[in-house]
Amino acid sequence: MYVRTALAALLLAPLVAVAQQSPASSAAPARDCGVCPEMAQVPPGQFRMGSAADAPELDRATGESPSVAISFTRPFLVSRREITVGEFRRYVEATGAEPAPGCRVRLGGEWVEERDRGWRDPGFAQPPRDDEPVVCVNWEDARAYAEWLSQQSGQRYRLPSEAEWEYAARGGTSFPRFWGEADSREDQALSLACDHANVYDASAVDTLRLPWPNARCNDRAPLLAPVAQYRPNAFGLFDVIGNAREWVMDCYTGSYLGRPEDGRAWTWQGGCERRGVRGGSWASRPRDARAPARGSELAGHRQSDLGFRVARDF
Repeated sequence: MYVRTALAALLLAPLVAVAQQSPASSAAPARDCGVCPEMAQVPPGQFRMGSAADAPELDRATGESPSVAISFTRPFLVSRREITVGEFRRYVEATGAEPAPGCRVRLGGEWVEERDRGWRDPGFAQPPRDDEPVVCVNWEDARAYAEWLSQQSGQRYRLPSEAEWEYAARGGTSFPRFWGEADSREDQALSLACDHANVYDASAVDTLRLPWPNARCNDRAPLLAPVAQYRPNAFGLFDVIGNAREWVMDCYTGSYLGRPEDGRAWTWQGGCERRGVRGGSWASRPRDARAPARGSELAGHRQSDLGFRVARDF
């Protein structure tokens, strides 16, 4: 039922134009290699990146408005799920590229830098499961993993651009959340977010006691959840909102002024200190768990709600 609903939204959305495909052309391809993640094909199309000036949940401080028109003339691929602990472990074992210890974790009601924490032990009550998103990885850890996939597969893996990420996260709709236009705002008495995403919800209030509003539903996961436990969007992407925040390729900018209109990552020679972060996490208030919501972190930052997914050209 939810697939039919998402497809209906795709056809009705006024601000997104997606090329029609046959069922065969939209099917996810096989993995490129034995250690490669399953990828979803995202069709070409156009969309408005960001939010309108009168959007109810607009965060003006992050530069998500004014919005810009972005056009994708070719399809691209995005991993259906966030990269998992098990997938990242295979990379570390194959390369010996163990990330340095140290991660910012939730402890005693606040975020604290813990020198002995890391992707193998991100500070939760139980050790991370192989099917949970890998967290406590910085931007360079994520980029190096994508480079390793490229070597293993002969394809060019990378982090998604910020524009690719938002377009894919919307799932063919113009909505801030792919499952509904205004459903999961903070002023809603009830929310459908918990059918589709792991966010800061009623199940997490007693555990986390965060100083911001929670989604008014129960997603059954106060912290990280295994990947693909919630409903995907119409492009077949799981957990694109919530669970773990996700690194993108772009250098972070305070506005969209000057952004490439073809969806390429916005970077510059010599690199940058801050990189874009998208999607919200298990600790995110409803306003921050939206497709157009923007964030950033220092490229060397590691945190127990921050992971990634990968992309590649079609």
